[in-house]
Amino acid sequence: GVSAKDELGPNVDVDGTSLSLRYGRNTQNGGVVYGFDVDVSNGPDGITPQGTKATGWACFSGDCNVSINTLISLRGRIGALLGPRSLAYAAGGLAIADVEGGIEDSDQQGSSTAVGYTVGFGLEQMVSDRMTVFAEANFVDLGTLDFGTDSIDATFDGLGDFTTVKLGVNFRF
Repeated sequence: GVSAKDELGPNVDVDGTSLSLRYGRNTQNGGVVYGFDVDVSNGPDGITPQGTKATGWACFSGDCNVSINTLISLRGRIGALLGPRSLAYAAGGLAIADVEGGIEDSDQQGSSTAVGYTVGFGLEQMVSDRMTVFAEANFVDLGTLDFGTDSIDATFDGLGDFTTVKLGVNFRF
């Protein structure tokens, strides 16, 4: 949700499709695989229409919005082989995002850089010596997202936690 004056405001659900580019390295020791990855993606966004009310206040002067313009994660990974070509893994690490939001077309609209963490799990299947496909779910918590202030300098912010589901292809070089 987004808030001002430390009051609960309307919830802005972030969703949508994003594209990402990932670089990673893995090492295998018996049936255990460990490594890291760096992922850069455009993030989800959301809009709640003008006039939406909540317990503390409403989006009176414009739509309430949140956009994760860029999301970067640096994660450690550890997994177990489920067979010669399948891997189940858990991952966790640092998440950094360029965020924008608030109430559109007002002094309560702004942007900032948010730093938090991400944790998740996934499955990866080797389809050839140089290609794997994967599916994973990740929880991202960027803490409090700062967007600006209102006319009496009350901070306008939002809670920066969301879940992503990724489907992708990895290529080995």
